[in-house]
Amino acid sequence: MFFEQFKVEGLGCYSYLIGCPGAGVAFVVDPERHVDRYLETAEREGMHITHIFDTHLHADHISGAVELADKSGADIYVHPEVQGEYPHKTIRGGDRFSFGVAKVEILETPGHTPNSVTLAVADTSRSPETMLLLTGDLLFVGDIGRPDLAGEDMLEQQVRNLYDSLYKKLSRFEDWVEVYPAHGAGSLCGKGMSSKPMSTLGFERKNNPLLNGMPFEEFRRVMTGGFQLRPPGFVEIVKRNRIAPKALGSLREVGRLSVFEVENLKEQGAALVDVRHATSFGASFIPGSLNIGLIPQSATWLGMVTHAENDIVVISDTEADARTAAHQFRRVGFDKILGFLDGGVSNWAMAALPLDHLPQLSVQSLRRVMEKYPDHIVLDVRTDEEWDQGHIENIQHKPVADLVREGIDIEDKNSHISVICESGHRSNIAGSILKAAGYEHTYSVIGGMSAWRQLHRMR
Repeated sequence: MFFEQFKVEGLGCYSYLIGCPGAGVAFVVDPERHVDRYLETAEREGMHITHIFDTHLHADHISGAVELADKSGADIYVHPEVQGEYPHKTIRGGDRFSFGVAKVEILETPGHTPNSVTLAVADTSRSPETMLLLTGDLLFVGDIGRPDLAGEDMLEQQVRNLYDSLYKKLSRFEDWVEVYPAHGAGSLCGKGMSSKPMSTLGFERKNNPLLNGMPFEEFRRVMTGGFQLRPPGFVEIVKRNRIAPKALGSLREVGRLSVFEVENLKEQGAALVDVRHATSFGASFIPGSLNIGLIPQSATWLGMVTHAENDIVVISDTEADARTAAHQFRRVGFDKILGFLDGGVSNWAMAALPLDHLPQLSVQSLRRVMEKYPDHIVLDVRTDEEWDQGHIENIQHKPVADLVREGIDIEDKNSHISVICESGHRSNIAGSILKAAGYEHTYSVIGGMSAWRQLHRMR
């Protein structure tokens, strides 16, 4: 049996190509939007992709199922409660499929979503017994799927479903059965996922407290105890995955835009997304730009601070960076990318158009400022969990996502505000938001709390 796991860095998404080279057939589970690597791998191994399974209706990324079906001719299989508005076939618990030596049984395992399934896979060239489980977002390595994404009104039922799926549906499988989830570290679909790409049921039963015989009432208490804020883009992604995402080939080419084209698009309301490094952005940027530095998690952060229906213009140092950014952003549904500023900020400056700056403050400077100016505001934009693990005394706290949703509780826009996060990435995002809102005296702390802790270890 052929088996290969694929990962999308930053989003923490795992997908799978499994098949039988001898029979020349294969299936893909939870494909990401850019599907060429599945087709290339299958062709290299002498297999044709005939089936595509989505383990659930994804909320954190655009599914590649429709794209892959169009390019391969394969059928898409989903649980009927997905209610997909694209050509597909439905699967229910107990359905079985054969791909040469690879055999698949479908388990209905609701909890993360009401439409979740798990695939139990056997390699009959070795044994008729189940070798591995593709658990989707039911069971992760070191964690389980969050049950809140279906909405507050369904939370109680989803918690019960999740418990039953974990403790009843999986109970028939031996400890040595391997676990391959749809997500790993970096995903927002759980709380504390490991970066390890697979595990075994036995290891999780012994070391994952949520699967280690936890009574239901305790399980319920933990699973209703709060999760990271659901990014606003999740609702739009679910909608697009249900009705069918646009084919990538139908989207606008990410081409060069002149300074004056960008100026005009900005006036029409397009969002300028600057993907340069924090310090480059801090030195000079186009007023109103959002700084989403180019890292593997960039798409997630963009989904936190702006809507996927917005027109986007990318600001970058190079064309290659702009295209990388567009590739990442389209994974989470940002299809209206109009292009990138030709020549970047330098050309904007040469056209004598206005620029702004976001001063970058070292932790040494922050300490001096706090000692000298008691009214100086320090804003920590890390998550609640990070804040609880340690923070600077007597400062304000508001996670980036809450800052976008609620604004900041500082009426005086002449206030001097230093923004701090863990490393300096999110503080630049938040700083660019505050600058766009008219808080002119905003600073971003380089190195964030990591540098602050190091500074105080050195004292």
